[in-house]
Amino acid sequence: DMPEVVSVSPDRVLKPHLAQGIPLIKAGTVRSTYNGAGVAIAICDTGIDTSHPRLGGGGFPNAKVIGGYDTGDNDSDPRPNLVEGEAHGTSCAGIAAGDLGTVEAYIGGVAHNAKLYALKISTGNTGSAYESDMIEAWEWCITHQNDDPTHPILLISTSFGGGYYTALCDQASPLMTAAAANAVAA
Repeated sequence: DMPEVVSVSPDRVLKPHLAQGIPLIKAGTVRSTYNGAGVAIAICDTGIDTSHPRLGGGGFPNAKVIGGYDTGDNDSDPRPNLVEGEAHGTSCAGIAAGDLGTVEAYIGGVAHNAKLYALKISTGNTGSAYESDMIEAWEWCITHQNDDPTHPILLISTSFGGGYYTALCDQASPLMTAAAANAVAA
């Protein structure tokens, strides 16, 4: 009844919707004609939880996550801390190439037969990364592109950024621009 109140709505519980996401990004057609066999996707993010049943279900490396490195902490284990670590990279890996299977809204990744490389660019459990660690991960992908010749790294996924741009942003970080160009050339 107060004039300052425009409306009142219930605060509903929301859940992730991968099953709806694949059609919304128009990946259903691609997924039905190409399943990722014979390629690898490098996920440069907060690491991949390789114990997840749709991402190999074991240690590192495993049958799905076949390699990687932690450029954020400079060590050979690119998995997040399972207690305190960020799950963003695990989520990105599942969307890109998680094995098929239905669990609630999960239906498998877009390129479910692709292999994965985990590149943890974040520092510790922070969920944030330095540009230099992202660049190092991209360079690692170039250097290790053919570690498994039957599954070469042909895609690099990075969903980190340092600002909001509405136009060309190459001048904002010339080093990242050069590293991206090197990855495309490779």
